[in-house]
Amino acid sequence: MLGFITWTWNPEFFSGAGTFLSSLSIRWYGLMWALGLMLGYLVESKIYDREKMPEGSMDKLFLVMVFSTILGARLGHCFCYEWDYFSQHPNELLYIWKGGLSSHGGAFGILTALFFFSKFGIHKSYIWTLDRIVIAVAICGACIRLGNLFNHEIYGDPTSMPWAFSFMLHPMSSMPTGMSEPSHPTQIYEMLYCLVTFGILMYLYWRTKAAQHSGLLFSIFLLGIFLTRYVLEFIKRPQEDFEENLLLNVGQRLSLPFVFVGSAIIIYLLYKWATSNAEVRTKAFGCIGAFVMAMAAIMVLPLLNKKTQLDMAKIADAKVAPEVGECVQMDAAQVLDFLNKTSFVSQEGLRMHFNGGYIYVQGQKVAGPMQVAVSSNGYYLSAEGAHPNTIYRYMLRVYPQGRSVLLNLKDLRGNYAEESKALAN
Repeated sequence: MLGFITWTWNPEFFSGAGTFLSSLSIRWYGLMWALGLMLGYLVESKIYDREKMPEGSMDKLFLVMVFSTILGARLGHCFCYEWDYFSQHPNELLYIWKGGLSSHGGAFGILTALFFFSKFGIHKSYIWTLDRIVIAVAICGACIRLGNLFNHEIYGDPTSMPWAFSFMLHPMSSMPTGMSEPSHPTQIYEMLYCLVTFGILMYLYWRTKAAQHSGLLFSIFLLGIFLTRYVLEFIKRPQEDFEENLLLNVGQRLSLPFVFVGSAIIIYLLYKWATSNAEVRTKAFGCIGAFVMAMAAIMVLPLLNKKTQLDMAKIADAKVAPEVGECVQMDAAQVLDFLNKTSFVSQEGLRMHFNGGYIYVQGQKVAGPMQVAVSSNGYYLSAEGAHPNTIYRYMLRVYPQGRSVLLNLKDLRGNYAEESKALAN
């Protein structure tokens, strides 16, 4: 039986390195965005043709969708995931070529832009526009998640499942840093739930009268995408360090409003059905009760399991508290002095040393100068990366009694990959 899949796909579709196009790099992630937008355009064009919308309205919608999605996704990532950094570097807010796009930010951007587009562009109700645009958004989302797979990013927790993927830790770096543990390929899971949602919406729109019930298609999209995202986040690695000990991470918190809105619309439509026909009243209210109980179970059960895991982690941390206390007795100067006199090697054979506050990997200076911060768990040091096209930021933690350090290499899209560094004698 296959233990796991070693995923070594090159994120670059084309690179002009070594030619007069040396600055040109086309990545699969960008191509998947383009493919998603194109498929969305084709799907929505068929819908607008069926609705006999005025000529040119689809082209206007496409421009609105492209700009609102990209702008919203970028700002959503900057404000929700890395505001500490971008508040100090506001000039980089729109540097989308450096990576960092949030699906929730994209959703907020689309919702805002479509409100004005519905009112002033096509003179239709807001919910009419949303019921139809979500079909195109679902297929576009599936393509974007496939792009995440090509990028070796936002994958899940370690697993022993036979379909686990081992990802390249830094596929765009000139220095190989090994492979991740076999992990859940959550990019594929998310692509699948986008495709399933797309299939359901397409069937309901073209084969039933679902579009006549305002808000039904939109609510199914919200639950199909964001409720699934909420559940899936419980097996995903945190995108940022501060999410490590959160009961609900940023992605889940941003998903909750969409889940509540989708649930409210479903309940309203069922209530409307119950009050419009006495013969189905009991059946309709029964559906409402079953829906509420199912939603409560889906939302609460994994949350209780996550709380148990966090409680167990706190117990484990408490057991090493005395050793941590010995480490904290060192001041910042002593920590740096210790690092400057010591070299380290990873399990993959990657050698690392420090000199004058700078980090050297395989003899090449990659980041610095380092900043030191003290926490209850030890010392954290961070430094700006010296290779803007490969690694964005380095962070490392000094373990108790200085026996080892943990180097977190943060890539351009904000994902951490951890390399355990053992003391090299």
